[in-house]
Amino acid sequence: MPTSTREFFAQIVHRLSVKDPAGLALSEHDAAMLTEAGFVTDPAAATAARVDRDIRMQDLVHSSLSVADAAERLGVTTARVRQRLTEGSLWAFTSGRHRLLPPAQFTASGGVPYLDQVLPPLGKELHPLTVQALLTEPQPSLTVEGRPVSIVAWLTRSAGSASDIVAAADVITAAGWESA
Repeated sequence: MPTSTREFFAQIVHRLSVKDPAGLALSEHDAAMLTEAGFVTDPAAATAARVDRDIRMQDLVHSSLSVADAAERLGVTTARVRQRLTEGSLWAFTSGRHRLLPPAQFTASGGVPYLDQVLPPLGKELHPLTVQALLTEPQPSLTVEGRPVSIVAWLTRSAGSASDIVAAADVITAAGWESA
Protein backbone atom coordinates (compact mmCIF):
# COMPACT_ATOMS: atom_id res chain seq x y z
CA MET A 1 0.00 0.00 0.00
CA PRO A 2 1.28 3.48 -0.76
CA THR A 3 2.29 5.49 2.25
CA SER A 4 1.89 8.94 0.74
CA THR A 5 -0.36 10.80 -1.65
CA ARG A 6 2.55 11.07 -4.07
CA GLU A 7 3.06 7.28 -4.10
CA PHE A 8 -0.68 6.76 -4.53
CA PHE A 9 -0.87 9.00 -7.61
CA ALA A 10 2.33 7.46 -8.97
CA GLN A 11 0.62 4.06 -8.82
CA ILE A 12 -2.44 5.39 -10.65
CA VAL A 13 -0.35 7.01 -13.38
CA HIS A 14 1.66 3.79 -13.76
CA ARG A 15 -1.53 1.71 -14.08
CA LEU A 16 -2.86 4.09 -16.71
CA SER A 17 0.39 4.01 -18.65
CA VAL A 18 0.41 0.21 -18.93
CA LYS A 19 -3.11 0.06 -20.37
CA ASP A 20 -2.99 -0.58 -24.09
CA PRO A 21 -5.59 1.70 -25.69
CA ALA A 22 -5.33 -0.30 -28.92
CA GLY A 23 -6.44 -3.37 -26.99
CA LEU A 24 -9.63 -1.53 -26.08
CA ALA A 25 -10.55 -0.66 -29.68
CA LEU A 26 -13.93 -1.75 -30.98
CA SER A 27 -14.68 -3.17 -34.37
CA GLU A 28 -16.32 -0.74 -36.81
CA HIS A 29 -19.57 -2.67 -36.47
CA ASP A 30 -19.56 -2.51 -32.65
CA ALA A 31 -18.60 1.17 -32.66
CA ALA A 32 -21.43 1.96 -35.08
CA MET A 33 -23.95 0.05 -32.94
CA LEU A 34 -22.87 1.91 -29.81
CA THR A 35 -23.00 5.26 -31.60
CA GLU A 36 -26.51 4.50 -32.88
CA ALA A 37 -27.57 3.63 -29.33
CA GLY A 38 -26.28 6.96 -28.06
CA PHE A 39 -23.00 5.80 -26.56
CA VAL A 40 -20.00 7.91 -27.42
CA THR A 41 -16.44 6.71 -27.06
CA ASP A 42 -14.26 9.20 -25.28
CA PRO A 43 -10.79 8.02 -24.21
CA ALA A 44 -10.48 10.94 -21.79
CA ALA A 45 -13.76 9.97 -20.12
CA ALA A 46 -12.63 6.36 -19.82
CA THR A 47 -9.34 7.48 -18.27
CA ALA A 48 -11.16 9.80 -15.87
CA ALA A 49 -13.47 6.95 -14.87
CA ARG A 50 -10.49 4.65 -14.19
CA VAL A 51 -8.77 7.32 -12.10
CA ASP A 52 -11.98 7.97 -10.17
CA ARG A 53 -12.45 4.24 -9.53
CA ASP A 54 -8.83 3.84 -8.42
CA ILE A 55 -9.11 6.78 -6.02
CA ARG A 56 -12.38 5.50 -4.55
CA MET A 57 -10.90 2.02 -4.19
CA GLN A 58 -7.80 3.36 -2.45
CA ASP A 59 -10.04 5.36 -0.09
CA LEU A 60 -12.05 2.23 0.64
CA VAL A 61 -8.92 0.18 1.32
CA HIS A 62 -7.65 2.82 3.75
CA SER A 63 -10.98 3.20 5.56
CA SER A 64 -11.81 -0.52 5.80
CA LEU A 65 -11.24 -2.52 8.95
CA SER A 66 -8.86 -5.43 9.29
CA VAL A 67 -10.20 -8.62 10.86
CA ALA A 68 -8.52 -7.62 14.14
CA ASP A 69 -9.98 -4.09 14.02
CA ALA A 70 -13.44 -5.48 13.25
CA ALA A 71 -13.16 -7.89 16.17
CA GLU A 72 -12.25 -5.04 18.49
CA ARG A 73 -15.10 -2.86 17.19
CA LEU A 74 -17.61 -5.69 17.62
CA GLY A 75 -16.24 -6.83 20.98
CA VAL A 76 -15.58 -10.38 19.76
CA THR A 77 -12.56 -12.50 18.89
CA THR A 78 -10.90 -12.58 15.49
CA ALA A 79 -12.07 -16.19 15.21
CA ARG A 80 -15.68 -15.01 15.57
CA VAL A 81 -15.18 -12.40 12.85
CA ARG A 82 -13.75 -15.06 10.52
CA GLN A 83 -16.71 -17.32 11.38
CA ARG A 84 -19.15 -14.51 10.53
CA LEU A 85 -17.32 -13.93 7.25
CA THR A 86 -17.78 -17.61 6.42
CA GLU A 87 -21.48 -17.42 7.41
CA GLY A 88 -21.92 -14.31 5.28
CA SER A 89 -23.13 -12.12 8.16
CA LEU A 90 -20.09 -9.88 7.54
CA TRP A 91 -18.56 -9.10 4.14
CA ALA A 92 -14.86 -8.69 3.31
CA PHE A 93 -12.62 -8.30 0.29
CA THR A 94 -8.98 -9.12 -0.24
CA SER A 95 -6.38 -6.42 -0.77
CA GLY A 96 -2.93 -7.88 -1.16
CA ARG A 97 -2.64 -10.43 1.63
CA HIS A 98 -5.23 -8.75 3.84
CA ARG A 99 -8.94 -9.33 4.30
CA LEU A 100 -10.64 -6.00 4.76
CA LEU A 101 -14.17 -5.25 5.90
CA PRO A 102 -15.84 -2.18 4.34
CA PRO A 103 -16.65 0.45 6.98
CA ALA A 104 -20.34 0.68 6.06
CA GLN A 105 -20.94 -2.47 8.13
CA PHE A 106 -19.95 -0.74 11.35
CA THR A 107 -21.06 2.02 13.69
CA ALA A 108 -18.72 3.82 16.06
CA SER A 109 -19.53 1.28 18.76
CA GLY A 110 -20.25 -1.96 16.92
CA GLY A 111 -22.08 -3.32 13.92
CA VAL A 112 -24.98 -1.84 11.99
CA PRO A 113 -28.12 -3.28 13.63
CA TYR A 114 -29.72 -6.19 11.76
CA LEU A 115 -27.21 -6.02 8.90
CA ASP A 116 -26.10 -9.55 9.77
CA GLN A 117 -29.60 -10.71 8.79
CA VAL A 118 -29.54 -9.14 5.32
CA LEU A 119 -25.93 -9.69 4.19
CA PRO A 120 -25.89 -13.49 3.63
CA PRO A 121 -27.35 -13.35 0.08
CA LEU A 122 -24.71 -10.78 -0.93
CA GLY A 123 -22.35 -12.36 -3.44
CA LYS A 124 -18.72 -12.70 -2.44
CA GLU A 125 -17.74 -11.97 -6.06
CA LEU A 126 -19.12 -8.42 -5.99
CA HIS A 127 -16.62 -5.59 -6.31
CA PRO A 128 -15.90 -3.87 -2.97
CA LEU A 129 -17.00 -0.49 -4.35
CA THR A 130 -20.31 -2.05 -5.39
CA VAL A 131 -20.88 -3.41 -1.88
CA GLN A 132 -19.97 -0.11 -0.23
CA ALA A 133 -22.30 1.78 -2.58
CA LEU A 134 -25.10 -0.75 -2.10
CA LEU A 135 -24.94 -0.23 1.66
CA THR A 136 -24.47 3.55 1.69
CA GLU A 137 -26.30 5.02 -1.30
CA PRO A 138 -30.04 5.81 -1.11
CA GLN A 139 -32.20 2.97 -2.41
CA PRO A 140 -35.49 3.92 -4.12
CA SER A 141 -37.39 1.11 -2.38
CA LEU A 142 -36.31 2.17 1.13
CA THR A 143 -37.92 5.45 2.12
CA VAL A 144 -38.21 7.42 5.34
CA GLU A 145 -40.62 10.35 5.29
CA GLY A 146 -40.86 9.99 1.51
CA ARG A 147 -37.10 10.18 0.90
CA PRO A 148 -34.91 7.28 -0.25
CA VAL A 149 -32.35 6.16 2.33
CA SER A 150 -29.44 3.72 2.29
CA ILE A 151 -29.63 0.19 3.65
CA VAL A 152 -27.43 1.29 6.57
CA ALA A 153 -29.69 4.26 7.40
CA TRP A 154 -32.79 2.07 7.00
CA LEU A 155 -31.50 -0.60 9.38
CA THR A 156 -30.10 1.92 11.86
CA ARG A 157 -33.56 3.53 12.16
CA SER A 158 -35.34 0.19 12.17
CA ALA A 159 -36.92 -1.33 15.25
CA GLY A 160 -35.98 -4.70 13.80
CA SER A 161 -39.41 -5.54 12.47
CA ALA A 162 -39.59 -8.44 10.06
CA SER A 163 -40.93 -6.17 7.30
CA ASP A 164 -38.02 -3.70 7.70
CA ILE A 165 -35.46 -6.49 7.52
CA VAL A 166 -37.19 -8.11 4.52
CA ALA A 167 -37.26 -4.75 2.68
CA ALA A 168 -33.48 -4.34 3.14
CA ALA A 169 -32.86 -8.00 2.26
CA ASP A 170 -34.85 -7.54 -0.96
CA VAL A 171 -32.44 -4.79 -2.06
CA ILE A 172 -29.48 -7.11 -1.37
CA THR A 173 -31.15 -9.96 -3.26
CA ALA A 174 -31.90 -7.72 -6.24
CA ALA A 175 -28.23 -6.63 -6.31
CA GLY A 176 -27.26 -10.30 -6.51
CA TRP A 177 -29.56 -10.81 -9.48
CA GLU A 178 -28.14 -7.77 -11.25
CA SER A 179 -24.58 -9.02 -10.83
CA ALA A 180 -25.35 -12.52 -12.11
